[in-house]
Amino acid sequence: MALIGMRDVCWGFDEAPLLENVTFQIAKGERVCLVGRNGVGKSSLLKLLGGDIHPDSGEIWRRQGISMASLEQDVPAGFDGTIFDGVAEGLGETGRALAEHSRICREIDGGEKPELAKRRDDLQHMLDTCDGWELQTRIENTLSRTGLDPAKRFADLSAGMKRRTLFARALAGKPDLLLLDEPTNHLDIDTIIWMEEFIQRHVTTLLFVTHVR
Repeated sequence: MALIGMRDVCWGFDEAPLLENVTFQIAKGERVCLVGRNGVGKSSLLKLLGGDIHPDSGEIWRRQGISMASLEQDVPAGFDGTIFDGVAEGLGETGRALAEHSRICREIDGGEKPELAKRRDDLQHMLDTCDGWELQTRIENTLSRTGLDPAKRFADLSAGMKRRTLFARALAGKPDLLLLDEPTNHLDIDTIIWMEEFIQRHVTTLLFVTHVR
């Protein structure tokens, strides 16, 4: 059964649409690669599928309840948390609560600070009631499988390891469909080989775009 698709989708600028009459669908278990030159609309197509932008005409349909995750081209600047924090913060309200709980626990380690302790306890109660600890276990398992140290600061990582962290964040959401935008950018050959082998073992359905055949 198809997970997502487009019917006669057009999107672009004025009289020269970047995407014109695009029709396709992706079924569960398919691994699809879209190869094209820079500037031809590959990233725009992913944004259309993810709902970040909307078509000028045509239809985009998604199976009810489908979950998607994406790996964007750009690595975020200015983030000062740990790898665990960076992965957790990309997983909705519960993930953000986990990241904040983790930061507070690190800050008050070795000595109680009443205001922070109260906030920690409030977050702990929230996580108790919304399966937050199950999400924490999922994040930790994903970091283990991707070979990442949850305690390392994101800002101290190489460009390739930052990309690996963002890749782990996408995986931790257990998406039905994984969208990868130029996933090998900033990666050395060894990391590219690692990512390829990881995807072959662990990712069922994906669409990735690249200009490198």
